[in-house]
Amino acid sequence: MKTILTVGFEAKHTKDSFSPQPISKIGFWSAILSLIFGLGYVVAQLFSWLKIITYPQDQFWLFLPSLFLAPSFLVAIICAHYKAPAALNIWSAIGIGFAIVYCTFATMTYFTQLGSIVPGVVNGEITQAHPLIFKPRSFTMAIDCLGYFFMSLSTLFTAFAFRETEKRLYGWLLFNGLLIILFIPAYFYPFLYYIGSVWAVSFSVCMIYMARFMQLENLL
Repeated sequence: MKTILTVGFEAKHTKDSFSPQPISKIGFWSAILSLIFGLGYVVAQLFSWLKIITYPQDQFWLFLPSLFLAPSFLVAIICAHYKAPAALNIWSAIGIGFAIVYCTFATMTYFTQLGSIVPGVVNGEITQAHPLIFKPRSFTMAIDCLGYFFMSLSTLFTAFAFRETEKRLYGWLLFNGLLIILFIPAYFYPFLYYIGSVWAVSFSVCMIYMARFMQLENLL
C-alpha cells in the first residue's frame, strides 16, 4: 500500500509540475503579440506607400514592429510544439529550428538598422552607398528575404503537426508556408513584394487561429 501511495503521489506531482496552462497562456499571448506586431508592420508599410510617412522616417516604423515580431513568433511556435500531438510533434520541432533561424536573421537585421543605419541616415552621416543600407538587392535585404524564407518554412512544417486535430490552423499555416516561393525571388524582383502582401492576411489569420487554439486549450 505504501508503494502504491508513493507512486500515486509521484505521478500527481509530475502532472502538476507540467501543467498545460502556462504553455497555453504563453502561447496565447505570444500569438496575440505576433498578430499586433505583424499588423504594425502592415500599417507602417501602407503609410509608406501612401507617402504619409516618408524615407528615412518610414524605416523606423517598418523595422520596429518587425524586430519584436521575430521573438514573439518564435515563442508562439515553441508553445505550439508543446501543444501538438506527440505522434506529430516532430513536424513542429522542425518548425522551431527554422523559426530560430528566422529570429536570428530578423533581429540582427532590424536591430542593426534601428541602432545604427537609420539614425545615421537621418543625421546625414550615412549615404545610400553604405554597404548595410536597406534597399533593393542590398546585403541587408538579402538577409531579410532569407529570414522570411525560414519563417515560411517554419509555418509550413508546423502545419503538419496539426493536420489531424486543428484543420483551420493547419490550413492557414500551410498556406502561409507556401508563400516561401515568393521571398527569395523577391530579392531579384522587388515587385513580388506587392504580391507577397497577401502575407499580411495569411500570417494574421494564422496567429488568430493559434491564439484561439491556445485559449481553448487553456479552458480544458
